[in-house]
Amino acid sequence: MRVTPTLPLGKLRAALLIVACLFLPLRQAAAADKIILGVVSHGALQWPEYTAQSFGWFKENGVDIDMVTVGGGAAQQLAAGALNIGYSGFPDFIRAANQGAPMKIVINGIGTPPYAIYAKPTIKSIKELKGKVISIGAAKDITTIYTSAFLQSAGLTVKDVDFIYAKATPDRFAALVAGGVDAAILFPPFTFRAGTQGFTNLGDIEPYLKGYPFTVYAVNTGWAQKNERAVLGFVKAYGKAVRWLYDPANKEEVVKILVKFAKSDAKDSADTYDYFTKIAAFSKDGLVSPSVFKTMGEGLVWLGDLTAPVPPMTNFFDTKYVDKAWK
Repeated sequence: MRVTPTLPLGKLRAALLIVACLFLPLRQAAAADKIILGVVSHGALQWPEYTAQSFGWFKENGVDIDMVTVGGGAAQQLAAGALNIGYSGFPDFIRAANQGAPMKIVINGIGTPPYAIYAKPTIKSIKELKGKVISIGAAKDITTIYTSAFLQSAGLTVKDVDFIYAKATPDRFAALVAGGVDAAILFPPFTFRAGTQGFTNLGDIEPYLKGYPFTVYAVNTGWAQKNERAVLGFVKAYGKAVRWLYDPANKEEVVKILVKFAKSDAKDSADTYDYFTKIAAFSKDGLVSPSVFKTMGEGLVWLGDLTAPVPPMTNFFDTKYVDKAWK
């Protein structure tokens, strides 16, 4: 059935234009909120972000993510306002916040240390590391805390070994292969590669620091106060992705996602997935308990980043976003 307009054509066009203008603010309000997310590098640690992007869950929750690689500079760039959300080891953000930088941790990302220490084939036990050279991240890096706990399990301290520093796992692995160090703390997939090349797996860090966080997400607090909807959208999509990743039925698709986004080898990706799920690497609730924070604080006091008594947890963490969006 054909309907003939009752208004002259010119007036009809004008009326339609007015209606369009009336609805324009509504469309603008529904536009996605832009978030600049700074990460150390691309790889398995960003599996939840890749997953949420793959299935459109960020857009579904009203956010558009611009993921940029910042190396070890997330805390500095977050403090300067160049990033909205930063991703890095927790000491970086706590150290900066303690010095007055406008940031707080909002998600516990990797809640279990996904590291292992590999050594030359002639070294068969942790005790045999005494007097040896170990490659770790940095003097005040999270890997220092990890290695200290690892050595203590065999009655050693950091004073019993010598350290060479290399921030990235590929560099530490290269030093081990070249014979420049006796041992190195490694992250998948380099742990698998070290094993296939005959290096001794002295053990995972996880048994000695259970539930001890590795990487976290922090927000610039000034930006977050003005953009709570965006933070909640990010947290909701991220939490949904973590839950999806842990479903064994999704393994094949999970591996494909990492291969696509991080250009990873398919076997390395599958092995990393098995390892991550075995140790429950991704925090399942995005939170840090007060007892775990106490241990974290003790580690930071040992590094010299905090002084006892440790400031309250609320100085460094804001859990309201996870409480509202994740659950």
